[in-house]
Amino acid sequence: MYSIKKIFGIMFLLACVILPQAVSAEKRDWKDNYYNFRGIRRVVLMDLNSNVNFRGSGNVFIQRLNGTYYDNARKLKCEVIRENYGMRGSDPRDYYQVADAVIRCTIKDWSDDYYIVPERTTWEQKKMYRRVRDMWGNWVEESYYVTVPVTHPPYRVDVSKIAVSFEVYDTRTGQMIFGRDDVRDREDRNAQDGMYGRICNSFFQDLSKLIK
Repeated sequence: MYSIKKIFGIMFLLACVILPQAVSAEKRDWKDNYYNFRGIRRVVLMDLNSNVNFRGSGNVFIQRLNGTYYDNARKLKCEVIRENYGMRGSDPRDYYQVADAVIRCTIKDWSDDYYIVPERTTWEQKKMYRRVRDMWGNWVEESYYVTVPVTHPPYRVDVSKIAVSFEVYDTRTGQMIFGRDDVRDREDRNAQDGMYGRICNSFFQDLSKLIK
């Protein structure tokens, strides 16, 4: 019986290590249901914008963010032109001569947080030993289990937060035709890079499905 409990205990500990940390994700979309997305043949990818100050992160970090953004945009089923390739302007209609749509991406949050799990008590099984006489009167050692309280000290849980918005505009009217706000957090430290990559991948895959 003890060996079975031991095996299950080991399996539980391994599951705690292997399973990913708790993740929260909220993805909100808006789409112009009357717009002909399949008519999009060329898009302008605007330079990545951010409400977060990344100045202290270095050029390599900024280039990595841009690379993730541009690489995922190549999944679109249309021609992709970067903003600095041709015309420049803040109004999507400035690009009417070169593209059908304009895509804007803004990083709104890239921060670290934490919370404290308070001290808590759990009841656990503890193996004990005792000496008893067997049926022949000999002293033997046997094991048994008792339920005991175990106090766990408080500990800190780091949380990585990120929020990214995407907006797609028609260059003929200048009106937004598709938008997404993707807000995520993960109980892990410095996990924004991975979340950002998944956010970009999800958006461009879904937009590509509309265009194809």
